[in-house]
Amino acid sequence: ASGKSVWAEMGVAPFQDGQYVRLRNRGRGGYLCADETGRGVSIDPRRGMVNTAWVAQVLETDTNYFVLLRGAYGRHLAVTRAEAGPGHVGFDAAQCAFDEPEDSHVMWWTTPGKNGSVVLLHGTSARLSALRANGRYRRWHRRVTVEAINRSRVTSMMEWEAQVIPMRVERPPYQLRPGGPDIPWHQGSEETVQVNCVVADDNGSTDGQGREALTLHGRSLMGLGDELAQRLGDGLNFQDITLCIQAGNLAQPTVLLTDLPHRDDPVDIVVFRVGTPEGMTDCCFQILMLNRRDG
Repeated sequence: ASGKSVWAEMGVAPFQDGQYVRLRNRGRGGYLCADETGRGVSIDPRRGMVNTAWVAQVLETDTNYFVLLRGAYGRHLAVTRAEAGPGHVGFDAAQCAFDEPEDSHVMWWTTPGKNGSVVLLHGTSARLSALRANGRYRRWHRRVTVEAINRSRVTSMMEWEAQVIPMRVERPPYQLRPGGPDIPWHQGSEETVQVNCVVADDNGSTDGQGREALTLHGRSLMGLGDELAQRLGDGLNFQDITLCIQAGNLAQPTVLLTDLPHRDDPVDIVVFRVGTPEGMTDCCFQILMLNRRDG
């Protein structure tokens, strides 16, 4: 026997389907972070943030296995063709929706790095690239990018330590921004956003369920939860429902633990009632405990 795990044989180790992980960069430290804009990806030293947690999804295609990584806003770690800005190497990484089976820009595979780390790779052996941090010395260069490589030239800036986040069967803490007029809006972000909602049935299924659109003023998770609970009626409040965000036709729902991102395209929300007998365990109750020290 080779001793390899099934995930290693798939080319996605150390990731396992359904895991929550943090990815710490070995070269400069800090964690892979889904920016609040819902667009970019950067390095952030704050380990306990919701934005530094990623859900791993192992995807089988006709030719191979890949790992998809979903961030706090349900969007997937992705490669772009946008050249990185000054002080950064390669092309920008981004948060993207997963709409079509051909959306290969959200698909990654792995190879071992040093000291138990992992290198996240994209593309084929002829056109291979790796996810990397920037700013080893110029610390203000925080954007994460994708650099074309060959296997003989892998630096510690391309090596990531995957830290598994334990799961607990309890409601997670929310990470909310402070309110008030002094909180700046990101450039290109309006103060309202369209939210498309679907309510799962008692079995946790959304099949055949109608969608409802509403306009949310601001990006407040609490405001959205209160609005949806009021629309559901039956005396429900925000504590009686769990909200999941879904970014793309093929995307899996991701538990929403923070305010909506500062971007203007519509947001798709799946609403689950707390206490429904089936369908909610995997999506809503086995939640990571972000603000505790992971053993």
